[in-house]
Amino acid sequence: MATCVQLEYGELKPTAQSIQDCTGFVMLEPTEYQQFLLGSSLFDPSEIPIETAQMLFVSGFSIVITCYMVAWGYGTVINWFRPENDNT
Repeated sequence: MATCVQLEYGELKPTAQSIQDCTGFVMLEPTEYQQFLLGSSLFDPSEIPIETAQMLFVSGFSIVITCYMVAWGYGTVINWFRPENDNT
């Protein structure tokens, strides 16, 4: 469990403050610290290699363009069969 501590004369002393109101340091247990590291590394952009970031960007961009082109193609084929396009 996380504990709020103050530095007094070179020693860490626990305080009665809650973690949200802590003005000193927050001391974590090893399991809490490991969970913090795992959670923060998921959103750390320096953990993603440049090649992977480029691949993710190009993949996301090309999916949007591909979906647009497929929808445009279907729309063209569907509109081709409309009665107002008959010239007979």
